[in-house]
Amino acid sequence: MRLSVVIVTCNRRQALASTLDRLAENPSLPHDSMEVLVVDNGSTDGTREAAKRDDLDIRLIARPRNEGVSARNRAFAVAQGEYLLLVDDDSYPIDDAAARSLAHLDANAKCAAVVGRIELPDGRLEASALPGVIANGAVVLRKSVIDEVGGLPADFFRQAEEYDLSFRMWNAGYTVERFEDLLYRHEKVDGNRPSALIHRLDMRNNLVVADRYLPRSLRRPVRGDWAKRYALLARHAGCGAAALLGRAGARAAWCRERFAPRRPLTPAAFESVFGYEAQAREVAAWARSQHLRRVVIADFGKNIHATWSACQAASVRVLAVADDHPAYAGASYRGVPIVAGRAAAALEPDGVVLANVNPAQVERRARECAIVFDAPVLTLWRPRLLAEGASPPVDSDSGLFRSQAA
Repeated sequence: MRLSVVIVTCNRRQALASTLDRLAENPSLPHDSMEVLVVDNGSTDGTREAAKRDDLDIRLIARPRNEGVSARNRAFAVAQGEYLLLVDDDSYPIDDAAARSLAHLDANAKCAAVVGRIELPDGRLEASALPGVIANGAVVLRKSVIDEVGGLPADFFRQAEEYDLSFRMWNAGYTVERFEDLLYRHEKVDGNRPSALIHRLDMRNNLVVADRYLPRSLRRPVRGDWAKRYALLARHAGCGAAALLGRAGARAAWCRERFAPRRPLTPAAFESVFGYEAQAREVAAWARSQHLRRVVIADFGKNIHATWSACQAASVRVLAVADDHPAYAGASYRGVPIVAGRAAAALEPDGVVLANVNPAQVERRARECAIVFDAPVLTLWRPRLLAEGASPPVDSDSGLFRSQAA
């Protein structure tokens, strides 16, 4: 068996049926050596009936209750494929994205996962905040690596589970690789995702990931950044109490795990995921070449501490953090204000460093910064393409994916 497709669903019969149609109609998938494992999390709307069809080799794994995203582990345990294609019940690969991912894995034994570019119906993109982290709805995994490092964390239900698994892959000496010319579609069908639950689990699970995997020297500052960010977002959404419950849940998890063996990210794995050294080199070289002394950091994102540290190492003064999200209005970061983009532009910085490395957001944010600021903009993430000789998408207005945009 070459490929096992893994789908988790709960009360989304029509979405599942549509995705199965897409898989059956995709000629590039290895249908003669492929199985589809559908894990049903206690559906009551007839979802299980949608998994009964003759044009796909489908195995239904029926669970009595909703086990969240970690229910994928049920499929991992019985999957017969050499590789695992993870899609949501409303996402699917476009054209030959999965086939090309398989070929790349065949040729690169230390690659554990190949992640694609996820497009939404309205043209927007979505991705994990860090490029070195898998996206559950658009990734092909090496089954032997899952057997080696384990599956998704069973105690997470949803939110940040990809980080926990990806960090274990990196720690074991494997890579997670993302390519912008491997396309997936996510229909983003409405589902029952209570806002308070999402905010609670965002806080709880991200802090647990920080406690488990961040090196001791950086655990406190990065964990503090994440806690502040998720608290502000939750409060803005009217879910401040949920965030507090999330912090309490993270504390309880730390107490349970405090005497368990810890495997923080190795220096090499940490650098591959967070890029502190790479950002320090790039910011320093950019500041020298542009003769910069005063900069603005754009976006209070998940990896802002790496960018802040790079600016400090390059001896450039950070005037403000520019972020238009209303949740951050009036807040500060390490003594500098977090303000809207136009307010930051009024400070007349010499340059702007885009701390945001989310592949789904860099293009848009670089373009917006180029419009708002009369200064060069440094981006710290560059796309990779699997096709040899292909050129990455470059926005002609922002000059995106070059080291700076005027």
